[in-house]
Amino acid sequence: MTPDNKSSKTMRIDIPREARSGRRPRSVSPSPGANRVPQRKTFGEIAVQNTDLSELFQNVYDSAFITELNGKIVDANVRATQAFLYSREEFKRGAIMDLVQGMTEEVLATIGENLQNDRFTLIQAECARHDGSLMPSEISTCKVNLSGKTYLCFFIRDISARRLAEDALQAAHDNLEGEVRKRTRINEELSQEISGRTRIEAELKMAIEKLQKHDRAKSQFVSNVSHELKTPLSSINYLAGNLLKGIAGPMTEQAKAYLNMVREDCQRLQRTVEDILDMSRIESNSLRLNLVRVNFGRFLRRTVESLRMQIEAEGLSLELMIEGAGFAVCDPQKMERVIFNILKNAVKYNTANGFIEVRLRSDDKEIGQHVVDVIDSGIGIEADALPRITERFFRVGEYVSGAGLGLAICKDLLVQHGGMIEVTSPPAGRSKGTQVSLLLPVVPAPWVLLAYEDGAMKERLAVWMEEYGYHVMSGKLADGSLGKVLNGVKPDLVILEWTCKSMEGGVVVSMLKSDETLSHVPMLSITEVDPAVAKSEILDGFEIPQLRPSISKEELWVCLEEIVLGRKRLDV
Repeated sequence: MTPDNKSSKTMRIDIPREARSGRRPRSVSPSPGANRVPQRKTFGEIAVQNTDLSELFQNVYDSAFITELNGKIVDANVRATQAFLYSREEFKRGAIMDLVQGMTEEVLATIGENLQNDRFTLIQAECARHDGSLMPSEISTCKVNLSGKTYLCFFIRDISARRLAEDALQAAHDNLEGEVRKRTRINEELSQEISGRTRIEAELKMAIEKLQKHDRAKSQFVSNVSHELKTPLSSINYLAGNLLKGIAGPMTEQAKAYLNMVREDCQRLQRTVEDILDMSRIESNSLRLNLVRVNFGRFLRRTVESLRMQIEAEGLSLELMIEGAGFAVCDPQKMERVIFNILKNAVKYNTANGFIEVRLRSDDKEIGQHVVDVIDSGIGIEADALPRITERFFRVGEYVSGAGLGLAICKDLLVQHGGMIEVTSPPAGRSKGTQVSLLLPVVPAPWVLLAYEDGAMKERLAVWMEEYGYHVMSGKLADGSLGKVLNGVKPDLVILEWTCKSMEGGVVVSMLKSDETLSHVPMLSITEVDPAVAKSEILDGFEIPQLRPSISKEELWVCLEEIVLGRKRLDV
């Protein structure tokens, strides 16, 4: 029993479920001899003079009971018979204590005392139905005087739905509290883990800083040593070359053989030094590429053909196949080194009377890529070594000559160019050998502006430049139509046909060089054999190469490549 504050007009009494102690509800059926007990008057009989009150009692929504002060039931309404499954006659033979679980004479006395003091009593308990089931209920009481006698009135409301909701809410509350405890524990563990990770990260940061400092010192040492080696190697190579030329007098064949060995070792060491320097620059992010846009097919042909004599001197055959044309953006010197390294490996690890194939092709799986395949008939590479073949300082099997940097530098340089390298051994369809594939992005073809006075060579120049791969636009610019000819396109090369004796070509040169967007575009001039002094001064002043009208297509292309490949930088 839990009474409310004394100042309250209502007392709450909660009879816990445990008060049942597992008892079955007491039957309200009469005991033997009960028929001899005088029949109590019904509420209807008591209130016969007030039919409205009787009607009200029967239509109350809650189960309503009229009892004597000792709890004996006098009457019950229709709702009570429906809720408790007893008839009105059966109710009259029992007491309210038979229905309300845990209701005792002490509780009944408390109810009477409260009513005597004008206080209401609100009870929560379980009520027993006729079938033995229990109904969670909320019970309110009041005192009523009928026909000059005092009775108790009990109103019992079924709160099963509310009890279910309360139980569900309590379960949710318990679950939430459990989840909060769990989350709290997890947060504490996470805080500890974060604290541990923070400490580890701080230690790792310190370790990384130490490693970076050590790495910078190592790179600086390697760079210094490499630079120190370059000068004596160049001197030794130069002196050995002069001795072979006979500057110091005739040389015996044995002496020449030794000097050739010295030169070969010097060149090998120079390549290794360059590889080490490039590796150091890549690691320190200080490698700078002098990018130009080149016709990649002609660039590859020129590079490979420069090694033909050396390859054939080793007893190997060389086949070069170029399919299609297109341009690439690259640093010519770096890309030349990549191709040289791959070809020298193909020579170094080849077999007697073997072959080397170099193919430039368009790979269906790599749209927009130049693919250079270098295939040899050599000893090949073991399958377990292929994944590591481009690692720095990795060398295969018994062939341990060299620093093991060649393919690693090739890979790094290609990545710097936006490309990649792939190694396959053996090549598809072959039983031995190695295939190294270099992939480099294709870029749009450049534009050439043909500026002329009378257009005598315009058509021929246009055809040649289109064969080389350029897009061509042309026009007579001395009349001030530069903007109309360009039509918003910036040329990558200007060829000025200045074969007339007039000075209109000088006006064109001045117009182009004064334009901020065109002043750095390379220029060629087609000029007569003996140009006027003023014309020569203009061309020489702007360092514009002069070609004769009799120049051939191949000579024009070679001159163009020398200009492009010789420039430190060409806007791409």
